[in-house]
Amino acid sequence: MNEVIFFVVIFLLSVWCVFIFGRANKRNKIIGKDINKLQQPILPEAAGAGMLVPLWVAVLSVIYFYMGEFNPFYFLFGLTVSGFCFMGLLDDTKHKFMVKTAPWLFRAVPIAFLALLFGVANFFSFGPVWVVLIALFVAGLASLENTFAGLNGWEIGSGFIISLFVTLIVSQGSDPNLILLALALNAMVLGLLFWNRYPAKVFPGDSGTLFIGSAIAALLVMNQRLDMIVLGFLFFVPHLVDFFGLKLLTNPNDVSQSKGMPYAVLPDGRLTIPKIGDGRKLDFAKLLMRVLGPMKEWQLVLIIWAIVALNCLFWSTLFGVI
Repeated sequence: MNEVIFFVVIFLLSVWCVFIFGRANKRNKIIGKDINKLQQPILPEAAGAGMLVPLWVAVLSVIYFYMGEFNPFYFLFGLTVSGFCFMGLLDDTKHKFMVKTAPWLFRAVPIAFLALLFGVANFFSFGPVWVVLIALFVAGLASLENTFAGLNGWEIGSGFIISLFVTLIVSQGSDPNLILLALALNAMVLGLLFWNRYPAKVFPGDSGTLFIGSAIAALLVMNQRLDMIVLGFLFFVPHLVDFFGLKLLTNPNDVSQSKGMPYAVLPDGRLTIPKIGDGRKLDFAKLLMRVLGPMKEWQLVLIIWAIVALNCLFWSTLFGVI
């Protein structure tokens, strides 16, 4: 029962904080256009940073109320996820506060440092050889979660599904308190999805996607089982296909698809592949439209969610988790 109450409190706090953060961003002109709608409404950007408040409420609650003593590893979990979120927030707001686009190294170096710091903290659990590999794992999953995006609820719903399976993984580990952090992540992401589901009221921004990806990776590392780390990586197979098998091959000069209109909107509101320009530049959604034809945005997202869930289910069954 305590776990249920904990989940509900974090979820409601996330819903409220994302709403407040989104409203503040809209007031401060941190906004974006929903280009996949006929009306192209203006929405607040970077609302994923609203999860920072429930994150620290959850981390400190687990440390002081459930564990009863300070735990540096749990505290570092909060710092790592916050750092990734903050770097995403800087990227989300660069056009408002910077004259020029922030250089790649401006974002990559701090993220690499945060990931390496987390790897060093797990030195005694895995050994010196794994420090860099853990850093690459955390930064890699955060980046993959960040690239699997483009439609209302696409990346946040996919992140929520994966976080559910990660909760299943850590529930079989030796640290019962880690389940609470996993449940808190589920609740926070669900709170963001409440506002980002179709039709979206906010955009999560890089702050939201990097938050989710780094948190998932950090939980898998803290579980201290190499086979489960491999399993968690395989949960991101659809993301790997999207980035390496589609975007990087068909559009290497603009993998984020920010320089054009990646989808065309038909008069009835369905999305389709553009006939010119970006028509040959594929991503996961456009591959589905090439096979299944034009469809509503929410239908595309539901299919993608189903694929992510089936992928997680397949690997979890293969590894004997289910």
